[in-house]
Amino acid sequence: MANKRKSKISSGYIEDAFNQQYRDLIYAIPVDALLGIELSESESKKIRELIFNYLDLCNEQISHRHYKRIGKKRWKVWADGIQENIHKPIFQDVWVEVKLSASDTFSFLERFEKEGFKSDPKGW
Repeated sequence: MANKRKSKISSGYIEDAFNQQYRDLIYAIPVDALLGIELSESESKKIRELIFNYLDLCNEQISHRHYKRIGKKRWKVWADGIQENIHKPIFQDVWVEVKLSASDTFSFLERFEKEGFKSDPKGW
């Protein structure tokens, strides 16, 4: 019983840390990008690294779900958010660039996308 409680507490800390990383990144991304509004080339270049870091965070979240460190409720919220954000123009542009120039950099995210953002990495 104590080990299960420790595991839940540990999962909570991990989930909270990911949430903080997410908030830090999202607050730095312009609202127009989050609303899916096309950005100018200069605006896109400015936030390209932030989007890359967001994709890296998503990959880590998926990895942690795969290794059973993230709870089902939290995973569902994150999975929906990943799918929603990755289809926004600037996110999509950077994601396509990463897949073309550095395939398998984000292997968990690539698999999640290939499975239509519907599968649970816990079962992979």
